[in-house]
Amino acid sequence: SFVMIGMIVYVFALYFMQQLTGHLQATVGLDDDLWQRQHYYFESVQRSSLTLIEATMGGVDWDIVFAVLKPVGSGPIAAFIFYILFFNFAVMNILTGIFVENAMKLCQPDLQEVLLLEQRRRDEDMKELRRIVETMDEDGDGVVEKEEFLAAASMDEVARCFAVVGLDIGNPELFFHMLSAAEQATGENTFSIDSFVERAIRMKGLASSVDLHTLIFQTSKLQQRLDNLLS
Repeated sequence: SFVMIGMIVYVFALYFMQQLTGHLQATVGLDDDLWQRQHYYFESVQRSSLTLIEATMGGVDWDIVFAVLKPVGSGPIAAFIFYILFFNFAVMNILTGIFVENAMKLCQPDLQEVLLLEQRRRDEDMKELRRIVETMDEDGDGVVEKEEFLAAASMDEVARCFAVVGLDIGNPELFFHMLSAAEQATGENTFSIDSFVERAIRMKGLASSVDLHTLIFQTSKLQQRLDNLLS
């Protein structure tokens, strides 16, 4: 971007210097003050480039440069006005966009920070969920019974606490059955608080595509086994 700006300034500076060279040769001695100012601002490509940069960056009022170019003709005047408009509205917007984009990239956390933040959030949710579940364990035996969970889940305060950690228990009985599927296979309706918290945290958020395909695959396998048993 800076190279592009340099090229733009150089092309305009070269044009103005060429226009002023012939004009200065033809007006020697006519107006010493104007001639001196024209010679000062456009005596070389380097000085012309500096004049254009100053006119756009506040080093010199661009109206002063306009007054210097006005006696040369309409061509340099139109070119100078176009340069000022183009530089202020196009080039400066490009530079602003580049700096803003770089600043946004610097503000974004890297992958390691994202993983660390996610792990911290998960640990905090597990800690809060454990605190909630421990209040359900009325007899203090360290296990979650179905009756204890259903009784606590019927209270709005408990439902809101679960919602804070990202869990929806709108159907408490179904929620408990999904968590205790492994225990129910053996005829039990209780499982430890640690298992409850770990399995509940896994149910947070939306199902991913991998989760759905895994469920479809497992369902297909179960259907195949059932068909083999019936055949």
